[in-house]
Amino acid sequence: MRVGLLLLLCFVVPLGSAVELTPESQALLAAATFGEVERVNDLLSQGVDVNTKNPTGRSVLHIASFNGNLQTVRALLAAGADANLADGAGLTPLMEAASFGHLEVVRLLIQRGADVNAADQAGNTPLTLSNRGRHTEVSALLTEMGATEGGGKEVKK
Repeated sequence: MRVGLLLLLCFVVPLGSAVELTPESQALLAAATFGEVERVNDLLSQGVDVNTKNPTGRSVLHIASFNGNLQTVRALLAAGADANLADGAGLTPLMEAASFGHLEVVRLLIQRGADVNAADQAGNTPLTLSNRGRHTEVSALLTEMGATEGGGKEVKK
């Protein structure tokens, strides 16, 4: 288990990183990665910032959305996580979920105000990324919610 945690922390917190994360913030990033919703809730109740980011700008909500951890995403949003927060490349949690076809996560993020037409630095929108991955159900939902491909607006980082 310790070797796995060490490898995880290298992914979540790269060695030599200029960003200093507290042990609690690192634990929250790890819990979000593994979908440990009880641990996430415990850390949030201790006052750990719900919008904690790793050195590449990926928030705990990005990580949970990327992994399709619906219950973790739900807990983070309930605690006030910003559904439109972009990482260093301009990706939002909705883009992460759409890229990998996590339909229920996409649906929840949209319900909680995620911008369906946000664009990353390359001009990709959630619909562009969903179509690229051939996630037809996700693409249909995004289209129904007014999403378009390309030409979106960059989001806050």
